[in-house]
Amino acid sequence: MESYLNENFGDVKPKHSSEEVLKRWRSLCGVVKNPKRRFRFTANLSKRYEAAAMRRTNHEKLRVAVLVSKAAFQFIQGMQPSDYSVPKEVEDAGFQIDTDELGSVVESHDLKKVKYHGGVDGIASKLATSSTDGISTNNETALIRRQELFGVNKFQESEARSFWLFVWEALQDMTLMILGACAFVSLIVGIVMEGWPVGAHDGLGIVASILLVVFVTATSDYRQSLQFRDLDKEKKKISIQVTRNGYRQKMSIYDLVPGDIVHLAIGDQVPADGLFLSGFSVLIDESSLTGESEPVMVNAQNPFLLSGTKVQDGSCKMLVTTVGMRNSMGKTDSNSQ
Repeated sequence: MESYLNENFGDVKPKHSSEEVLKRWRSLCGVVKNPKRRFRFTANLSKRYEAAAMRRTNHEKLRVAVLVSKAAFQFIQGMQPSDYSVPKEVEDAGFQIDTDELGSVVESHDLKKVKYHGGVDGIASKLATSSTDGISTNNETALIRRQELFGVNKFQESEARSFWLFVWEALQDMTLMILGACAFVSLIVGIVMEGWPVGAHDGLGIVASILLVVFVTATSDYRQSLQFRDLDKEKKKISIQVTRNGYRQKMSIYDLVPGDIVHLAIGDQVPADGLFLSGFSVLIDESSLTGESEPVMVNAQNPFLLSGTKVQDGSCKMLVTTVGMRNSMGKTDSNSQ
C-alpha cells in the first residue's frame, strides 16, 4: 500500500501542493467515509476560487474608491470658496464677518475658510480687533453693539424649580400614598359608622400627618436646591487674562466678546470657541468633548480651539470667535438671539 501511494500520489505534498495535484487527489478520493474530516487539512479549491474572486472584486472596488477620492480631493483643492456676503447690519457696525460664518469656521475645523478670510490675522481684522492690542473699549456704544451682534458668553439658564413642584414630588412617596389610601378608607368607614364629625377624626388626623411630612420634605428640598444654585453660580465665577486696549487685564469669562485676545496657561479651560494666535508647546485636552484621551497638538495648521477643553501643557494666545458656553452635548448655547 505504501509503495502504491508513493507511486501514484508521491507528488501530493503536505503543504503548498499545486491546484492540479489537489484536484486529482480529491477526484480519486472523492468517495470516502466522512470526507469533511478526511480532507480537513486539504485546501478547499472551490472556497479558494471564491476567495480569489472576492479579493479581485474588493481590489477593484478599492481602486475605484481611491480614484474617486483623488478626483474629489483635486476638485475640492481646485474649487475656490464662494464669495462670502457680509450682512448689512454687520457691515454697518464696522465688522466684515458675522457670527454664523465664524461658527462654521471653528466648529467644522474649516482651515480652507480660515485661509479664505486671510488667516487668523485676517479674521481678527474683520472683527475690528488687533492680535496684539485686542479690542478697544473706549467706545462703550461700540462694545454694546458688538455684544448685540455676536452675543455674550453665557448660556440660557433653566428656570428655578418652584416650591409646589417639590410638594408634588414629595407626594409621590409610596408610603405616603398608602397612608393616603388608609386615610380615605378611615374617613368613609368612620363617617358611616359614627357620623360627622366624630367619625372623621382618625382619617383627618392621618391626612394632617401626611400634609405635615409633605411640606416639611418639600421645604427642605427647596432650600437645598436654592443652596446648590447659589453654589453653582459661585463655581462659575471664573476669571481669565485678556488683552484689551493694549494691556492685559483680569476679567470674567462672561464678559468675553468675539475679538477678545485671551491668554491661556496650563490648567486653564478654554472659555469660548476661538483660533490659536501664538504659543509654546501647547497641548489641548479635548476628551470632555470628543472622548479622545490623547491631547491635540494645536498650531497654525490646526488653530481651532473649542470651549470646554483644557490646556494640558504650554501656553498660548487665542482669538475669541464665538461666544456662548458649550453644554454637555457638545453644542454651543448663546442667549444672544
